[in-house]
Amino acid sequence: MSADAQTLGRDTQTSSSCQIGTIKKSASGKQCEVPIPPSCKVAINTATNTHWADIEKSGGISCRFDNKLTDWKTRITGTCGTCQARQCSAKFTVYFDCPKSRKAP
Repeated sequence: MSADAQTLGRDTQTSSSCQIGTIKKSASGKQCEVPIPPSCKVAINTATNTHWADIEKSGGISCRFDNKLTDWKTRITGTCGTCQARQCSAKFTVYFDCPKSRKAP
C-alpha cells in the first residue's frame, strides 16, 4: 500500500492517492486511506456535482469509497471486495482545491 500527492496544472489544485497492490486471488477486505493535504478540501466535479475522485483497478475486483469510513473532510477510505483474478490491484485518487500559498518576495 502506498500514498502520494502531486500538484496539478493550477496552483490551487492537487491530487492525493493511495494504492493497494498485489491482492491475491480470493483475498478480500483490503482498504487504504487517501491522505488529505493540509488546509485543502475535496474538489467538486461540476459536471456531476459529486466529489472529484477516481478509482483505477485491475479486472476481477470491485472497489469503492467506503461510505461508513469516509466523510470527505477528515477521512477518505477506499475498500475493495474479493479478488476474482490471479492477482488484483487498485488505486484511489482524490482531487483537492487548496488555498493559494503566499510566496515570499
